[in-house]
Amino acid sequence: MKKRLALAFCCLSVIMAWHPMTSTAKEVELKMASWGPDQHYAAQARNVWLDEVNKALVGKCKIVDYPGGQLYGPKDVHKAAAKGQIDIAVALQPAMLAMIPMLQGVYLPFAFDNVDQAAKAYSGESLAIIEKAMEQKGLKLLFVSYLDGVQIFSNKGSIEKIDDFKGLRVLSTSPIFSEIIAKLGAAPDTSIPQTEQYMALKRSVSDAMAQAIVGGYFQKSFEVAPYVSKMNMSFPTILTCMNLKKWKTLPKDVQDTMISIGQKQSAYTLAVCKGWEQKFTGELTKAGATITVMSDAERAKIKEVSKTIWTKWADENGKDAKRLLELNGN
Repeated sequence: MKKRLALAFCCLSVIMAWHPMTSTAKEVELKMASWGPDQHYAAQARNVWLDEVNKALVGKCKIVDYPGGQLYGPKDVHKAAAKGQIDIAVALQPAMLAMIPMLQGVYLPFAFDNVDQAAKAYSGESLAIIEKAMEQKGLKLLFVSYLDGVQIFSNKGSIEKIDDFKGLRVLSTSPIFSEIIAKLGAAPDTSIPQTEQYMALKRSVSDAMAQAIVGGYFQKSFEVAPYVSKMNMSFPTILTCMNLKKWKTLPKDVQDTMISIGQKQSAYTLAVCKGWEQKFTGELTKAGATITVMSDAERAKIKEVSKTIWTKWADENGKDAKRLLELNGN
């Protein structure tokens, strides 16, 4: 009898060792760092993802969010996740270009005419290249939140043609965009972080900034740069990503849940961003901003100038960059 009990206990021990997520396993807690206004649709989508993942994985995994830049802001959050200082990062794609240059391949200025074209860059072979580049830096992409197009907010007047860029002091956080507008005759300034650009415009240190309509409304950029010129320069994204080493410790069912719920929220942001851009274009007008739209002909001229810069970037960054340009250089 004792031998049978001992044998049964040994078998149970082996089974539990091979099934770490049994009822006796400790719930895994993951720390997430986020930032930005809660009213923004991307934040709302992220919060839905967080709630649904936590409900689906109760007892197995719990994500604890630290919002409002409590831990890290958009400048550093992706670096913290890569180093394992946090588990999950809500990262602004343009802020990640220095660490992951390949992300420029889905953020080529003037390459995409609309957000649907930009979203296609996050699929198929193009997405596989981006995911590989992120994983080489220790990050796993969970899902993408799409934002409306980047426009120009200026305090010097509307920009409707190439000549209007001449002599304009434009704040920029993108090296490749800076190269393009320099070729157009502008004076790009990359020395001022995005969080300080409002005051730079208010103090007339600069004349213009690149920003999306929705972000420009929430950050009140129109107060210091009331001329908004729509030209869809590029389409930034917010990448919710995870420390790769931590990701690999999670069971497959936990991973699958995070990814599948993330895909739903990604689709939601793509649908919503179009309506929000239209809505907040109207709100900017109500607030006193002057909205103009660059003609297709003028934008096409800028696109031709941009192509030489895209090619230079691809040549400098290897075969994956060249392939991304082939896939996305419309």
